[in-house]
Amino acid sequence: MEERMTGEKRSGAGQLSGAAQPLAVRKKSPLKWSMITLLTLCWLLPLAVIAYVMLYVAAGKINSQTERTIVTSVDNAIRICEMRMDAAVEASRNASYLPTIKECYAEYLASGDKLAFQKTVNLFLEQHYCYNDSFLYTSLFFTDAPEEQFFTAYRGSTSNAVYQASRRFEEKVMPKVLEIYPELDTDVAVINIEGGVYLIRNLMTPSYHPYAVLTTELNRDVVFGSLDGSWGYMGSAVYVDGTFLTGDNGGVPEGMPGIGPELFEENNRECRLVKRGKEYYAYAVRKPERHYIGYMIALDKQAVIDETYAVKYISVTLILFMAPLVVIVFYFFSKKVTKPIGSLTRAYHMLEEGNFGYQMESGANSQEFEYLEEAFNQMSARLQYQIDKIYTEEMALKDARIMALQAQINPHFLNNALEIINWEARIDENYKVSRMIENLSVMLEATMDRRHRRFVTLAEEMSYVEAYLFIISQRLGERLRVEKAVDEGLLWMKIPRLVIQPIVENAVEHGINGQTEGRIALRIYKEEEKLVIEVRNTGTISEEDEEKIKALLTDGYEPGELGSASLGIRNVNRRIRIIYGEGFGLTIANDGNGETVSRIAVRAEEMRKQTANNQ
Repeated sequence: MEERMTGEKRSGAGQLSGAAQPLAVRKKSPLKWSMITLLTLCWLLPLAVIAYVMLYVAAGKINSQTERTIVTSVDNAIRICEMRMDAAVEASRNASYLPTIKECYAEYLASGDKLAFQKTVNLFLEQHYCYNDSFLYTSLFFTDAPEEQFFTAYRGSTSNAVYQASRRFEEKVMPKVLEIYPELDTDVAVINIEGGVYLIRNLMTPSYHPYAVLTTELNRDVVFGSLDGSWGYMGSAVYVDGTFLTGDNGGVPEGMPGIGPELFEENNRECRLVKRGKEYYAYAVRKPERHYIGYMIALDKQAVIDETYAVKYISVTLILFMAPLVVIVFYFFSKKVTKPIGSLTRAYHMLEEGNFGYQMESGANSQEFEYLEEAFNQMSARLQYQIDKIYTEEMALKDARIMALQAQINPHFLNNALEIINWEARIDENYKVSRMIENLSVMLEATMDRRHRRFVTLAEEMSYVEAYLFIISQRLGERLRVEKAVDEGLLWMKIPRLVIQPIVENAVEHGINGQTEGRIALRIYKEEEKLVIEVRNTGTISEEDEEKIKALLTDGYEPGELGSASLGIRNVNRRIRIIYGEGFGLTIANDGNGETVSRIAVRAEEMRKQTANNQ
C-alpha cells in the first residue's frame, strides 16, 4: 500500500510540475503580498472605521434601543397589571349587579328569616370571592346593621393570615369604610391602609341609596405582580387618585427617591423613561372612567448604562489592539497560511488527476489546517457517509408520507356523532349521552394522536373500533348486528395505528346504511407470519365497484377528489404497503355468499415495551 501511494505521489508530482509551468510564465504576484495588501485595505482600514462608528454612532443607537426595550417591557407589564386590576373591579361588581344579595335581603326584611339570609349571603361571598386569588379578604355589611359583618377569605390563605386580616379590617379598615361609603355613590374606591389595598363598592337600591357595602382586600402579589418582570426592575409604585397603593401609608414608597404626584398630573397612556437625580424610572398614566391611575417602576441604573459602556469599551479595545494584531497577522501569515495552502493545493491536484487514494502527510502547524488535512484524508469515508445520509433521507421521506396519510380524518363521521349526542341531550337526560361522549373522546384522541405514534397494540386499536361501533349503534339501533371473534393472545401484537376503524366504517357505510338490518363480523387471527384482520358485512359490491376498488388500491393510481370512505381505504392500504412492502395490504371482494369481505394483512410482530414507548 505504501509503495502504491508513493507511486501515486510521484506520478502526481510529475503531472503537477507539468501543469505548473504555464503559471510561472504568467508571473502572478505571490499570495503573501496579495494577502498583505488585502488585509490592509479590507481589514485594517475598515476596522478603524468600524471602531469610530461604534464609538460615536452605535452608542447612540444602542441607547435608543435600550430605552425602547425598557419602555416595551414596562408597558407590557403595566398592561397585564391593568387587566388584573380591571378583572378585580369587575369581580367586585358581581355583588351589586347580580340579584342574589338584593333578593335575599328583601326576603329577609319581609320574612325575618335571619338564618336563611345569613346562609345565602355567606354562600354568595364564598362562590364569587373565596376562589379568586386576586382577593385576600372580602367583607360585606348592610348599612342598617354595620356591626354585623359577612366575610370570606381566599381559600389558599392560612388561618393565621385570615385572623390578622379580620383584626386589621375591624380596627383600621372599617372606620375608613364607614367614612367613605356615604359619598361613594355607584363608583368604586381604592384606598391604601397600612400597606393593604382595598376596593370599596356600594350596593344600591333602585333609588340609588346604598343598602350594603362590599370591601375587598387585593392580593398585591397577584394584581401588581407583573410589574416585577419588567426589564431592570428594582421597585414599583402604583398611584390612584392621589394615593400610592404600594407604599405603607399611602405616601411615596421607600427606595424610590425623586418621584412624586406631579409625574402623574397628565393622562398619558404612553410609557415614558425619565431620570431623577441619579435614578432611572419608567412610568405611565391611565385614566379608566373616573379614576386616575399611574404606574411607576424604578430601574437598575447600572443595567441601563452598561449597554452604552460596553460599546465604548469594545471600541477602545479595538483601537488599542489594532496595531499589534496587524503585525502578528503579517508575521505569521507566511508560516501559518502560505505553506499549508501550498500542500493542500498539491494534494487537490492529485485528486484532480484521479489519484483518489492519495493521503497527505501530517505537516500542519495550526489546528485549522490540521483539520483540513484530516478532512481531506477522510474524503473516501465521507462518500460512504453521504450514501448513508441519502438512505436516511429516503426513510424520513417514507415516514413523512406515512404521517401525512395518517393525518387524514373523516369529518363527516365526527359531525354525525356530534349530531347524535346533541339530539340525545335535548330529548332526555340519559347516561347514554355520557358514554357517547366518552367514546367520541376516544375517537378524537385516536385521530389527533398527539404522541405521533406509527404503531399501537391491537388492544388499543380495538378500543378505537369499540368506540366507533358504540356511537354508530346509537344511530342505527337494532338495524346493526356486530359479531367479533378476536384471539386474546394477539392483543399485544403491534399494528399500524388506525387501520381497522376506517375499514369497519366503510363496511357500515356501504353494507348497512340504506338497509333495514345488517351484520358486521370482525375476525382477527394469525396466519403464519401474518396477522389477518377480516371484516365482513352484508351485501355485495357490483362488478363496476369492484374494478374501482382494485384501481383505488393500486400503488400507481392517482385519483382525483375522493369521498371519505374511499379515501379511508386507500389511506389504510398505502400505509400498510409503505411499512411492510409487497405481500401485505388491503383487499376487498365478494365472498360468494351474499357478503363483502375486507381483508387486512400485516406482519405479526409483538409490541415490545421499548417499541411502544418510542413509536
